[in-house]
Amino acid sequence: MESAEERAYRSIINMIVFHKCPPGSPVVEKQIAEELNLSRTPVRNALKRLVSDGLLDSSKNRGCFVPMLSRRDLDNLYSFRMLIECDCAKKAALHCNAMDIKRMKSLLREEKVVFNERKEEIYLVNEKIHLAIVTASQNEYFVKPVKQLIWRSQLYLFFFDSFYMGNVSLNKEKLPDGNFKSCEEHRILFEAIQSKDPVYAEQVMEEHVTATYELLVQTKWH
Repeated sequence: MESAEERAYRSIINMIVFHKCPPGSPVVEKQIAEELNLSRTPVRNALKRLVSDGLLDSSKNRGCFVPMLSRRDLDNLYSFRMLIECDCAKKAALHCNAMDIKRMKSLLREEKVVFNERKEEIYLVNEKIHLAIVTASQNEYFVKPVKQLIWRSQLYLFFFDSFYMGNVSLNKEKLPDGNFKSCEEHRILFEAIQSKDPVYAEQVMEEHVTATYELLVQTKWH
C-alpha cells in the first residue's frame, strides 16, 4: 500500500507534469495537504525529497517552488551532464556484471511498454535507466549528482517535449518526440556498456545527452 509520503511525492510530480505548477510557481505545503486530505508532515517530507532530487528549489523567503527554466540554465545543466554521465558510462562499461546487464534489459522492456501506452510515468523509468548505469559503474559518488541532473533535465522535458505536451492536450505534431528517440538511444547505450568498450560507451552517452539537449533547444530556443 502506498504511504502518505509516497502519495504526496507522486501527486506533486504529476502537478508539474500536467503543468498545474508552471516554472517559478510556489508549491505550498498547506495547500497540497488540504487538496490530498493528508497531514502536513508527509507533504513536508515529500517536498524535501523533491528538493533533494533536484525537481524543486527552495529558499527561506519563498519556500518550495518550481525552478525557472532558461537557456543559460539548460546550457549549464547539459554541460555538467556531459561531464558526469559520460564518465559514468565509461566506468559502467569497465565494471558491469551479469546482474547489471539483466537489470538493463528488464528496464528496456519496461520503457517500451510505458512508452507505447503513452504513460506519463516514463520519467520514472528514465531515472531507473540512468541510475542502473550508475550502479554498473560501481562508484556510489555518481548517485546523487546523476539523480539531481536527471530530475532537473526531466523538468525541461515535462514542459517542452511532445510526449508530455501531448498529454496536456497540446498539438504534439508540432514538436519532436524526444522520448521516442531516447528509447532507441538507451538500447544502444546499454549494448555499448554490455560490450565492455569504455570508449564506445562514453561516445554513445555523449551522443545521447547531446541529442536531448539539441531537442530542447530546437523546441524552445530555435
